[in-house]
Amino acid sequence: MDASLTMTLAISCLAFTGIWLINVMTEDAGVIDYYWGPGFSVIALVHVSYHGVSSPYQWVLLAVVLIWSVRLAGHLIRRHHGAVHEDGRYRAMRKSGGPSWWWASLFKVFLLQAVLLWLIAAPLHVAFRPGGADTVSAALFWTGMAVFALGFVIEWIADVQLANGKQAQGSILPETGMVTHGLWSMSRHPNYVGEIILWWGLGISALAMSGSLIALAGPALLTAVIAGVSLPLTEQHMMRTRPGYDAYMQRVPALVGVPGRTRSRQNQPAE
Repeated sequence: MDASLTMTLAISCLAFTGIWLINVMTEDAGVIDYYWGPGFSVIALVHVSYHGVSSPYQWVLLAVVLIWSVRLAGHLIRRHHGAVHEDGRYRAMRKSGGPSWWWASLFKVFLLQAVLLWLIAAPLHVAFRPGGADTVSAALFWTGMAVFALGFVIEWIADVQLANGKQAQGSILPETGMVTHGLWSMSRHPNYVGEIILWWGLGISALAMSGSLIALAGPALLTAVIAGVSLPLTEQHMMRTRPGYDAYMQRVPALVGVPGRTRSRQNQPAE
């Protein structure tokens, strides 16, 4: 395996292990979110330090990843600091995990996310490899950047609307309040929609730069993880803690779809 691939995997695992130690001391696994965006920037910068930058397209890709990761980290840190309790999903895991959860969580949450982050970063692995931008399809690259920009704007607006909505609720505790206006009236998780779209944009641009279909493996994995893991866990928590969430589920699609369509309870996911 290329040295930069080994190094990025090792750094990701070490970073998440350090975050796990903070979680053990604070009993707050929500700190894991701090590194999700920046972790991708670290991977990109490690590749650049190993292989350099040989194309303006690589500079553009590096810039958009840095901008996205800084914005997302800032949002998640502010959200975490404003929370009353540890994220309900992690509280449920802690409760069901029993006395050994402090140790089991290293593997089931933290190192698992480290490996997922590294795999999802496939567009960065191929775009910044040696010769990764020797032959670029400019039209396809900028198409990917346009898709990325669309996803970035959707995620940003969704996060702002969520934060502003929570703040406007005043006396309503963040643990029980709901935001259902703006993009949240069209999708129960527009922030996830934005993240999925922007990663497919990165994948398309990396494909244009490298010619490797591996670039699309990252966004495909991210989509599968959100749809198959993040959504169900979030919605289970929302159903337990948000009065009226069941009715919200009936009228608003989880990601994209036709608002107002009645949904089968077996197919209902979560935030």
